[in-house]
Amino acid sequence: MDYLLTEAGKSDLGALLTVRSLYAFDFDGTLAKIVREHHAARLSRPIRFWLEELGKRAPTAIISGRSVEDLRSRVGTAVSHLIGNHGSEGPHTCEEAMQQVRETSSGWLQLIDERFQDELTRRGVVVENKSYSLSFHYRTVDQRDEVRALISRIIAELSPPPRIVLGKSVINVMPPTASHKGTALLEYMRRLDCSAALYVGDDVTDEDVFALRDVRILTVRVGKKNGSSARYFIKRQAEITEVLRLLVEVGDQNIQTWGGCHEQGAPLPAQSPTE
Repeated sequence: MDYLLTEAGKSDLGALLTVRSLYAFDFDGTLAKIVREHHAARLSRPIRFWLEELGKRAPTAIISGRSVEDLRSRVGTAVSHLIGNHGSEGPHTCEEAMQQVRETSSGWLQLIDERFQDELTRRGVVVENKSYSLSFHYRTVDQRDEVRALISRIIAELSPPPRIVLGKSVINVMPPTASHKGTALLEYMRRLDCSAALYVGDDVTDEDVFALRDVRILTVRVGKKNGSSARYFIKRQAEITEVLRLLVEVGDQNIQTWGGCHEQGAPLPAQSPTE
């Protein structure tokens, strides 16, 4: 992995601006800081500003483990394309497939409620029902090894066996037929007629995109990690502001850069927020 904010990395970012590209981001840990309480995550003012400016110029998406409804409550109109539940929820998925995923998740939740909810509550584990997947949150738990063992025991009872994706103090379970972030990104590239893409993420779930190793996709991980398939990394979440700003300002230096990216053409240069 190479550091993105070097001349070589900035050159690769600039190359995206010369073709119709999709700019896609994870939410938690990427666009928003990781916070102790899952429901408290939000966009900072500078990130919201530059994300909105990018969205005015080019196809922009968020691909997150959160539900689309949850994302919309945090993002509003800043981003046009919201893909939830690790890639399984959105207009790219047919209704029949989504219904099957919903039914599987609902069956899992019923079993958990009937057999394990009391124990989970005592341990401080919150089970988030996202309709198309379930997440076991344990960020506020002290006895983590015991809690992880309990969650593993519960997951072993789920039928059909779920796809398990580990996150930061969260264990996500998804129906085996559900799409993942990689397939969602590729489908949106096709739908939006994009010949290239940027994807930035910070977690194990984002490896579904990184592992594609598709030369059309510039992949960036928040935080350097051995074993990641991402091409580049940024050192910390706060640097996403610089990435967004670079994309907008470099694109605006050449009014023709955005010509094929947005049906409304290139807007006037952005004015950075004062605070």
